[in-house]
Amino acid sequence: MIRLECINKKLAMSGYSSIKILEKGSFVTCFTAVNSESEKVVLIVSDNIQELQTRFDLAGKLEGIEGVQKLHGLQKLEIQDSTLEQLEAEYPSIFSKDSHVLTGRYYATQYNDHVRQLSLPQKLDFFRELLVLVKQVHDKGVYHMDLKPSNIMVQDGKPVLIDFGQSVTEAEVDSVLNTSAYAPKHDVYSCNVIPEKFDIYCLGNMLHEIYTGQPLGYPMTPSSRQAQQIKQTFGLFAQNIIGQMTQRIQDLRISLQISINHPIFIYNQPMDSETCQLIIVDYYFQTQGEELIEECHKFTLNDSSYSNVSYDILPFSQSSSRTSSITTSLKDIFGNTTLSHVDSCSFSIYEDSQIMQ
Repeated sequence: MIRLECINKKLAMSGYSSIKILEKGSFVTCFTAVNSESEKVVLIVSDNIQELQTRFDLAGKLEGIEGVQKLHGLQKLEIQDSTLEQLEAEYPSIFSKDSHVLTGRYYATQYNDHVRQLSLPQKLDFFRELLVLVKQVHDKGVYHMDLKPSNIMVQDGKPVLIDFGQSVTEAEVDSVLNTSAYAPKHDVYSCNVIPEKFDIYCLGNMLHEIYTGQPLGYPMTPSSRQAQQIKQTFGLFAQNIIGQMTQRIQDLRISLQISINHPIFIYNQPMDSETCQLIIVDYYFQTQGEELIEECHKFTLNDSSYSNVSYDILPFSQSSSRTSSITTSLKDIFGNTTLSHVDSCSFSIYEDSQIMQ
């Protein structure tokens, strides 16, 4: 294990000062430091150059996306052989000739430090930018799999993704190792994780933290106590998007595209509940109906065992011919699935047996 005091000696001899640990990963340790020209940099120390090369290749897939840490742009820090030999002699279990120190640009502000300075509308604007960035990464076929505040930096007011140590490029993976407070626990122990939906849950959890100050303790359903608390305190829009992003069943979580265009990022002025409900109905059924049906087809194809599923539709929405057409399509997909008319703020699909009061 690499120790800070040892790194301090190694880097101080190479002209660096004010060295602090930024993040520890499975194969690298990241530090912040100040070089001889008083510029802040990130230093990545790795004892596994083969794994590091894999990350270089991954970064190549994301070429052209602003807001992604460019590991492939890092430069090896030259350290005199005599200095390295001295450190190897003093700390034989820590340093070896296979150790590598790389330098790169430092993204000066961490996510939490940036967000806490913003008003709620500004936080939502910033969060939407984060959603857009993650979708760009997904569109390249890369899934982060460890989205949390400590893995997001801010440069010039824009989000920057770092630490792709757990990222994957497959459409599905057998298992994941993420046990952070932001990860969906049920997915971690699932044998068929859908990477896109895994990232969406983590993002929904971070949005929940923006509103409440803490991540979710468990997935949210429309009738759960936590959903009702969010509805009462922050309104229908917040309850709707957080609930749809953090559903327990990964197939049922809405897509990033739907999340990006959610009414919560458009309507910042307070409004009564009925107006909010009408806006959400219009959004889901009028604008996003085809994509919702496509999403429903996806999860029924992924796993045919979803037989005990229901979906909630606002009572007054039945007057819309467009809504009627969509609900007919949903019935065709789910067969004998129950259609519930409930006073809910959302269109939602969930497994009846998993509703948590």
